[in-house]
Amino acid sequence: KKMSQARFARVIDTSESTISRWLQNDYPNAENVNVKVMAFLEKETARKQKVGKLDFVMTTVSKQVWNVLEYTRLQKTMGIIYGDAGIGKTATAKQWAKGKNDVVMITVTPAFANPKPFLKLLARAFKTSRSGTMDDIYLDILDRLENRDITLIIDEAQHLTVKSLEIVRSLNDNADTAIVMIGNEVVYNKMLGKQKAEFAQLFSRIGMRSSLSTEMIKKEDTAAIFGLESGAELEYLYSICGSRFGLRGAVHVWVNASNNEDTSLNGLKGMAKQMGILV
Repeated sequence: KKMSQARFARVIDTSESTISRWLQNDYPNAENVNVKVMAFLEKETARKQKVGKLDFVMTTVSKQVWNVLEYTRLQKTMGIIYGDAGIGKTATAKQWAKGKNDVVMITVTPAFANPKPFLKLLARAFKTSRSGTMDDIYLDILDRLENRDITLIIDEAQHLTVKSLEIVRSLNDNADTAIVMIGNEVVYNKMLGKQKAEFAQLFSRIGMRSSLSTEMIKKEDTAAIFGLESGAELEYLYSICGSRFGLRGAVHVWVNASNNEDTSLNGLKGMAKQMGILV
């Protein structure tokens, strides 16, 4: 796993000094550490025997996501990618961000919806101070972004309040930071604000937008993802991709069926039923 002793100690919930002494046969309660280490090794061995995830495939949806990310990064503008869940928006953004040291990606949860928690989340991502007033945190972030050509990706952006979205806009204005927001249609509706005047500044900053849905996933996309050329299995997985379960649901069914060593049509349908995915 190429783990440091410090990281390994955290993973098995013990201290680095304990691991160091244990490795040197100098820890008095070695059996306690043995149990934790064996549990870790058994779990990792089991994981290697299972299909974890599928390789990234550039789908029709992924191409649109990729284009918005590229355009926004180069133009230093704001972009918004919104639509159905489970169609590969986040997976594509993570793949696009790989190897780019000028890209920072954060994920918003309801806990970070309001301005101050959101600023703390940004401060953590940009490695600035998370203490002080909102003004202090915001100014530290601006100082960090000054003269740096950064692209900020905000995933699950629909959780942000309108006031937090104003902070996003101000970062684009004041730091010339490229920002891409990814989420469901809620985030777009918040930005649109039914064309009310108070939302005009916010919405006008959007330089590139892309609306995505499960219906955009093509059969050839599905074939490439699962390595299938034709057949009932492909048709069934394609039907899941086009449903409310999306590509994510189809991938979960395939991975679980693979681990069950039965990716036949019956095996896929049986697994989907067990998972509550009915199409």
